[in-house]
Amino acid sequence: MLALFLEYRDEAQSVFAWILCVAALVWGGGPERAVALVWLVLFKVIDGIHDSLVTESFRPDQFDGFSATIDILALVVLVIVAVRANRVYPMWIAAFQVLATLSHFANVIGDHVSPIAYVILAVTPGYFQLLLLAGGLWSHIRRIRKHGEYRDWHLPVPGKTEWTATGVAR
Repeated sequence: MLALFLEYRDEAQSVFAWILCVAALVWGGGPERAVALVWLVLFKVIDGIHDSLVTESFRPDQFDGFSATIDILALVVLVIVAVRANRVYPMWIAAFQVLATLSHFANVIGDHVSPIAYVILAVTPGYFQLLLLAGGLWSHIRRIRKHGEYRDWHLPVPGKTEWTATGVAR
C-alpha cells in the first residue's frame, strides 16, 4: 500500500489539494480562502500551465528559476495572510513556505547539496501546508458551529493610520 502511495504521491497530493482548496473556498473564512487561492492559482494553475508548456523536466541538480519565483510570490502572500489573519495556523503555513523558498537558494549556493535533499526541502513543505490548511478549515468550521461567526482578520490598532485598498487613509 505504501509503495502504491509513493508511486502516485504527486497525483494524490494534487487531488487532495483541489478538493481541500475548493472546500476552503466554500466553507472557509478569509484566511482559509486566501491560502486556498494561493495554492490553486500559483501551485496548480500557473505551475500546471508552465509544466505543460515546458518540455524539459524538473532537474534537481539545477536551479529552477520558475519554481523559485512561484515560491517567492507564494511566500510574500502567505506572510501577509499570516500577519493579518485572526488564526495561528497561517503562520505555520508561511514558515513552511520559507523552507520551500530557501531550498532553491541553498541549492544554488551550496556546492555539496544532494539533489534528493533539494527535492525534499522544496516539495515536502507542501504536504504539511495542506495538512495545516485542512486542520485550520476543520477548526474554523467547528468554531463557527459552536460559537457562531467571528472575525477573520486582526482589527487595526487604534490611533494608527490604516490605509484602505483605494489608498485613502482612515
